[in-house]
Amino acid sequence: MALTAATVTYWRGRGRCEPLRVVLACGGVRFVGNYLEKKADMDALKASGKLQYDQVPLVEADGLNLVQGTPTAVYLAQGCGLWPEMPKEQYICGHILAATQDARGPLVSFPFHLDEQRCLEELQSPKGLLGRFAPRWEALLGEGKPYFLGATPSLADCAVYEVLDFVRHVYGEERLKALFGAFPLLLAHHDRVLGLGHMREWRDVGRKEAFLDWPEYAA
Repeated sequence: MALTAATVTYWRGRGRCEPLRVVLACGGVRFVGNYLEKKADMDALKASGKLQYDQVPLVEADGLNLVQGTPTAVYLAQGCGLWPEMPKEQYICGHILAATQDARGPLVSFPFHLDEQRCLEELQSPKGLLGRFAPRWEALLGEGKPYFLGATPSLADCAVYEVLDFVRHVYGEERLKALFGAFPLLLAHHDRVLGLGHMREWRDVGRKEAFLDWPEYAA
């Protein structure tokens, strides 16, 4: 059954939630953003019984209270037509999703220290986004392959797009292109995924209206 609507609850920033918003946006699903403003909001949400583990993000869809990032991402991808049927392709999506969670770690931490050089050094380290993950993703795309599974976009594409978009959010468009200059397929992939669903609208309009500046978000 196709997913048609969702409510996403999180703070006014990317954090652990943005990959889920990206899946919904790429899948063309209009979602309502329910934004936590203060500790009392989080306390009330915990008291509501909607949070299985007292953690956000929370996505309410299909009468369910979806928590924990990985299973929620898979569930949303299934409802958005972004989850493959074949086990081998499901595995590919799964390992790419897991890799993005590691790769975006320094970016998730960035708002809490605002040290661009420190973040960049972590991204460029041998175990970081540019040292470990980007070369593997570039190789997986291969020549003439628009998406990781071939002609059809999937959760894997949404997840990798979100990481590059996070870099763009921190460093800007020109710096993104410079940092990923050795990975032209990933840059082209980034632009391609941006055209899915209403992803561009969420990036350029919805997110700007909803999100706080880094210092306010981290306060």
